[in-house]
Amino acid sequence: MFAIDDLSDAIDVTREFLTPVRLWMWLKLALLVFFVGGAGFGSPMSFGGGGGFGGEPTPGPGADPGASVDVGEVLPVVIAVVFVVLVVGLTFLFVGSLFEFTLLESLRSGEVHVRRYTKRNVGHGTRLFGFRVALGLVGLVLFGVPVLAIVFSTSETVSLGLIGLLVLLAIPVGIAFAVVDRLTTVFVAPTMLEHDLGVVAAWKRFWPTLRGHWTEYVVYLLLVWVLQLVLTFVTGILFVILLIPFLILLFIPLLNIIVLLLGLPVILLGVLLIQVPIVTYLRYYALLVLGDTDADLDLIPDQRAAVRGGGPNRTDEPGGGWNTESDGPDGGDYGQGDTSDPWGRDESQDRDDTDSSDRDDDTGWGDSNGWDDGDDDDDRWR
Repeated sequence: MFAIDDLSDAIDVTREFLTPVRLWMWLKLALLVFFVGGAGFGSPMSFGGGGGFGGEPTPGPGADPGASVDVGEVLPVVIAVVFVVLVVGLTFLFVGSLFEFTLLESLRSGEVHVRRYTKRNVGHGTRLFGFRVALGLVGLVLFGVPVLAIVFSTSETVSLGLIGLLVLLAIPVGIAFAVVDRLTTVFVAPTMLEHDLGVVAAWKRFWPTLRGHWTEYVVYLLLVWVLQLVLTFVTGILFVILLIPFLILLFIPLLNIIVLLLGLPVILLGVLLIQVPIVTYLRYYALLVLGDTDADLDLIPDQRAAVRGGGPNRTDEPGGGWNTESDGPDGGDYGQGDTSDPWGRDESQDRDDTDSSDRDDDTGWGDSNGWDDGDDDDDRWR
């Protein structure tokens, strides 16, 4: 079964991508992980049911009437806080939607170019952002309306049966939203990138694959949730270990001020660096499952062939990516056949070595991992 076999293949592909360790590359991946990976980011459109605003509360027996809160005074503050949270959340979600494709391009090419890949996929990222906002609005309607009905209820007590009904509704609907969001992120987004489609069109293209191999994707979802549970537990342990030295330094005079100023950024960076291989592994795992169930949607054919001993190998040069022209372990050029002619001329030198999955830019597979990639306004995504 692909969903099971790809668990080990994803380890090999991840190791090939992340080694040898290049600090600058890992730092750029940490930036991407901050927005797209890790613990995730809930929909900014979802608001919890806070206190009631349906009028002034009725003081209970023995309560001080002067202690009541004037809703008219509190409401502007609440609105301002909600507005700030909404703006920050939407900004975070937009950048994360852009970086989804930056990460996909990096995993496919073997190189991390944040500015170049982000600029090239603004359209894709904007469409994904719009889909996520729409999904959040649907969730707001499904959950917000019942919660508001309870909050603005004139009754002083809320029926436990009504609360139980909302919980029963929240569980299946929440699972459905989580499944749609994950499938969109790890399968539909690569389809958008591979065939230059919008979200809806990519879903239509992916749907026959999902329906035809539904058992593979069910197993994938079950395994990836178990993996995330285990990896979250391991990450939590590593976070505690990382936190211990800072807690000790807090009790040392003078040093505690420096720890308070620098401690949180260092801890955050450490957690992100820990999550880099985790997020990379999970994304490669999804891409392997997608390509195995539909070769036309395969975003990483070279990496897949290399780790399975039937394709191109990765170069060992610093900054090297997946080399589509390299020889296999037996000295043969996988998938190319005999490229020499009777005159002793190597025809591979005349062959167009442009990869079909990344033929739009002029950066090559062996670009350095510089942060500033130069002006590539002439790049086209085809």
